Amino acid sequence: MLHVDDLRIQAEILPLFNYTHSFEAETRVTQLLQELPPSLGQILEKQQTLQALAEQWAVLADFTYPKIQLQEVRSFLHDVVHRQTILETNRVKMGLLLLVSEQARYRSRARCVQTILFLQRLEQHYFRQVQPQAFPESFKRHLMVIRQFLERFSLAESSKAISEDAFSAGHMVRFARQLSAVSPEVLQAFWESFYLFEAYWSIARGMRQHGLVFPVFQEAGLNLVDFYHPLLAVPVRNTLQLLPGENVVVLTGPNMAGKSTLLKAVGLCVYLAHAGVGVPAAGCRLPFFSSIVVTINLADSLLSGYSHFMAEIQQLKAVLQQAQGAGRVFAVFDELFRGTNVDDALDITRATLQGLAGFPASCFFVSTHLLQLESQLPVQAGLRTYCIECVLQDGIPVFSYRLQPGWSGLKIGRIIFDKEGLHDLLRPALSA
Repeated sequence: MLHVDDLRIQAEILPLFNYTHSFEAETRVTQLLQELPPSLGQILEKQQTLQALAEQWAVLADFTYPKIQLQEVRSFLHDVVHRQTILETNRVKMGLLLLVSEQARYRSRARCVQTILFLQRLEQHYFRQVQPQAFPESFKRHLMVIRQFLERFSLAESSKAISEDAFSAGHMVRFARQLSAVSPEVLQAFWESFYLFEAYWSIARGMRQHGLVFPVFQEAGLNLVDFYHPLLAVPVRNTLQLLPGENVVVLTGPNMAGKSTLLKAVGLCVYLAHAGVGVPAAGCRLPFFSSIVVTINLADSLLSGYSHFMAEIQQLKAVLQQAQGAGRVFAVFDELFRGTNVDDALDITRATLQGLAGFPASCFFVSTHLLQLESQLPVQAGLRTYCIECVLQDGIPVFSYRLQPGWSGLKIGRIIFDKEGLHDLLRPALSA
């Protein structure tokens, strides 16, 4: 089960990792971020691939190519391989064609030269220097597909001839023969491997650019050191440690204290860890979760006729059904049961928190404004309470956005109401 729309992966997180030069590679970055591997082993393979790229960054740091050149080369290769463009493979006929037709001479030569220089640059600067043995077998196969395709052509010799202005009809014929031997399947496999390589390279660059670190997976417990939300210009970093068996976090704090942002940051760390990429933290240790649910902005469903409260109930029900299975669940609920009256919300929130503690293999984060819970919620193994610090200075709330153990009893709704002058604006209506 995966429900993480509120993390806004494509709209907000993808740009942190997108340094691609083509639409096709960007599409694969999106897939790598949105399609989570189903097993821990596959997650670790993605980590190993990105780590291998990082270790060879001296070779790959400036990986680039002109977009328009890629489009033209790809179109030319497609047309030749699919026989939509026929290149002359007879040297005598090629010589005569170039001698007789000035247009053919310039057009054929230009497209061949452009393709050779494009492929030769990829081979010489990047793929010949990358060490495949550092990568897992699943990715090593893609590197070999790329290398074997580039090795089909005499790129170094042809490139040298071009640089010396000695690229003759004989060079063109040999290149035409080499291209004609390429099947559509081989060409497709090359581009698929090439764009996948670029997508992984792009993610590796994003990790370096934003200082993200690889998580470490462990059997139990959750440890986030100096974690933050990467979209904040000046983020406040917090640390959270849950020991094995501590599986329910109740988060309190006044309005605007930053509860939703903190929950998104925690959810994002867990999600990106399971995507096999780096997380926004100085350190991250966590179990493998088979289901991830992050509910921050749950809305009414007009299509199904659900109210906000019913949507909350259905979401919680789905999470509990997953938690009763064999896998582990990670779930975030922001202001659970805000869609119903306070009395009902208090009763069912208390029952929910006590019940969630009975799933020690899973992990749940629940924020609430129901401050009465502090006196009504019994001490229970597995349940931890945290709040976001906020103090009043001269009657004005000052937010630190710092996470600390315990409950927050601070109420600032009326303070903000009065500070914005709403009481005075309403006074004529109230006195009428």
